[in-house]
Amino acid sequence: MKMQHHYITLLAIIAGFGLGAFVVTGLRSENAAPAYFVTLFDTALESEMTSTNYPSLAPATFQPFGGHYLIHSGRTIRFDGQPPKQIVVIAFDSMERLQAWHSSEAFKQLYDVYKIAKVKAFAVEGVAPGTVSLDSTRSGY
Repeated sequence: MKMQHHYITLLAIIAGFGLGAFVVTGLRSENAAPAYFVTLFDTALESEMTSTNYPSLAPATFQPFGGHYLIHSGRTIRFDGQPPKQIVVIAFDSMERLQAWHSSEAFKQLYDVYKIAKVKAFAVEGVAPGTVSLDSTRSGY
């Protein structure tokens, strides 16, 4: 009887660890920081900015990875410096999803840096939901 009690206690502890790991994993995914793919086009030629020459202009390439437009060449007001001719920002649930799109065949098929003379593209991680302060150690500097 005493031995059986130890087994029940041990099983309860193991189940508790398993449930705790499951909950923590779920919480991490809920609080994952979003990621943003930013493309700045400095070309003045409208004909150079079509969906056939850059992946961020072709939703069919990023939508399967959960990406969606936040900014697609809206009205721009200049404060400091000259803004680019076109700005595109695509939001993803996580940096991993963004990187999966960037590594995909769909991206590679459209990507040709020589088709557009002046393009800057980069990814930036956002702030996770529920974050109240920024950790300065997360910077890439």
